[in-house]
Amino acid sequence: MKFIFFVLLSMSVEAGLLDFVHIKQANSAYQKQDYQAATEEFAHIDNDAARLNQANSLYKQGLYEQALEKYQSVKQKKLDFNRLYNTGNAYAKLKKIDEAIDSYKVALKLKQDADTLFNLKMLKQQKAKRKKDRQSKKSKENKGKDQKQKKQQQNSKKDDKKRNDSDQKKQQQNNKKNGKKHNDSDQKKQQKDNKKDNKARKDKGKKDSEKEQRQQEKKLDAIKQQRWEKSLEKNLRTLLIPLNKQNNNNDDKENLW
Repeated sequence: MKFIFFVLLSMSVEAGLLDFVHIKQANSAYQKQDYQAATEEFAHIDNDAARLNQANSLYKQGLYEQALEKYQSVKQKKLDFNRLYNTGNAYAKLKKIDEAIDSYKVALKLKQDADTLFNLKMLKQQKAKRKKDRQSKKSKENKGKDQKQKKQQQNSKKDDKKRNDSDQKKQQQNNKKNGKKHNDSDQKKQQKDNKKDNKARKDKGKKDSEKEQRQQEKKLDAIKQQRWEKSLEKNLRTLLIPLNKQNNNNDDKENLW
């Protein structure tokens, strides 16, 4: 993170005493880490340099949305690199990785910078990790559903076997009472009915499993949609920006990581 008491260096000859007072108080407040006071003092100075440092002061207070709006009001070309670098850090702090990556890439087109390259690399790694985590989670969920379905099928087979054994035993007892001929007829009928019942249960189990799978997939899609919407709503953050690299004797550039 960088900050220069630039206003004193760039103040025009026409600047009045009141401007000088605001400049002095703004720089002093910032140096004392009284960022609220610095924000108020920089607001009285009408130039892009002051607006940048006002955004920096807002950033220091955690007022990231306000800071971003102030950065967007800065149009001076010589401030573009540092504005973009800090905007990238702001997006990164708010986990808006794609936007942060875009900001860093544009900044690097203006100037090659080690910190910008490092931050860009970190964000790309985070993005890759998020993608891998999502794929891993989906794979685990699918595996869990398969295991659950397999267990249900096994339990269904066990239940069917128990019922069949019970029905056959009962049928055998009835056969002994009613005679072999009558028993054979009833047994065949019972076996036929059992087959129908088993088929109906299996069909129902298959339909229930397919329905559950569709519901799970729908739920996953909803979760992804919510995550995407939240990423669009996240606030922005900013860093301090020097106005004149040559005059920057107090460079305190700071990494996000």
